[in-house]
Amino acid sequence: MSIVAVGLNHRTASVEVRDRVSVSERKHRSILQRLIALDNVVECSLISTCNRSEAYVVTDDPETARAGVIGVFGRISGIDAGELRGLSFTRTDLDAVRHLLCVASGLDSMIMGEPQIAGQVKDAGARAMEAGTSGTVLNRLFRSAVETSKRARTETEIADGAVSVSFAAVALAKKILGKLDERTALVLGAGEMSELTARHLVDGGVGRLMVSSRTITRARDLAKRVNGKALSWPDAMDGLHRADIVISSTSATVPILDRRHVARAMQQRRNNAMFLIDIAVPRDIHPDAGSLYNVFLYDIDDLQAVVGANMQKRRREAEKAQHIVDEEVRVFSSWLNSLEVVPAIVAMRRRFQELLEEELERARLSDFSEIQQEKVAGLLRLYMNKLLHAPQVRLREAADSGEALNYVDALVRLFDLDATPAQSSKSLTQKAPEERVRTEC
Repeated sequence: MSIVAVGLNHRTASVEVRDRVSVSERKHRSILQRLIALDNVVECSLISTCNRSEAYVVTDDPETARAGVIGVFGRISGIDAGELRGLSFTRTDLDAVRHLLCVASGLDSMIMGEPQIAGQVKDAGARAMEAGTSGTVLNRLFRSAVETSKRARTETEIADGAVSVSFAAVALAKKILGKLDERTALVLGAGEMSELTARHLVDGGVGRLMVSSRTITRARDLAKRVNGKALSWPDAMDGLHRADIVISSTSATVPILDRRHVARAMQQRRNNAMFLIDIAVPRDIHPDAGSLYNVFLYDIDDLQAVVGANMQKRRREAEKAQHIVDEEVRVFSSWLNSLEVVPAIVAMRRRFQELLEEELERARLSDFSEIQQEKVAGLLRLYMNKLLHAPQVRLREAADSGEALNYVDALVRLFDLDATPAQSSKSLTQKAPEERVRTEC
């Protein structure tokens, strides 16, 4: 059996294609049922987010499974299968294992280290279990992915630091003002950047959020989406002093706030600290406003510098996370190998246990007392465990070295055992000499 990952992501396909292939939560189960119904597929799971749609299957025919998965994606999206083949990627066996562990750890994300993907991978594994489409291999694989993501976040700093301008703006506000739960924020502008910043403010626990735009209907729409209060433009300008944090991102061609506006607000605030963040290009807030006492003004260049430094840090931390992935791939590979020897070990112990019980039964027919029979039984069980210990150890060592099948075959023949594995993992762990397993995400 092989593990095969087939999918599209931000590296291989445009956002338009990804949107068409993505699977809603409502349809997730039905798509899993389509995948498990494919020829030669015995297990399957599906990850579908805004940046990726990836199917993981266990199969004895990787090429047929790949074609089947692409066919399902084609029917979902209405895109020709031939076109999807050129926009998709395929990973097999330990490459597929490594890919999922990298995905869960944020190493394959558009924004490196982003935390949401870990929960999405966990949910995908749970949904496959609930639908009954995953089994021994994929259940273990997705548990390994979740464990790897936890290690990456606790043992490295790959998820630390703001790596978007809007998030950096809020992070700076928290750094300077402390907790935001008793602070009032005013967002000027109702475009995409304003909405992102407003959402980060809400997530950051801001106490009160106000939104203003020159078009009041747009301000109301945004305020409704972020649970804030909409202000008309004149009201926002007159009430500037009420805001501890002002974040501006309008499309104005000249500054909308200058030193005079901010000075008047500071006088009304009795010079209590005010945090101004200008993420507009061209600038919304005149630089002179930043020279006022207790006014902290940052523009897009300041924020980009913070983002750039944080991205550099995440790239350094990614190397540490990569080592964690390497370790977990080896652990999973060892577990896969053990699947070959477990049935043989169980069958061998069962066979010896049967022989032991036969001898104990004969002893009970003799003149042995009950106490003597218990002593004999204990000695025989102890002897059996000691006798089988070395063969069990050697079998597990053989699994790690890739020689398990030879040992299992010899054991089955010598002791006439019934030890046929439910599914072989040979193709997942034994590679041809020229085949190179990936070592990076």
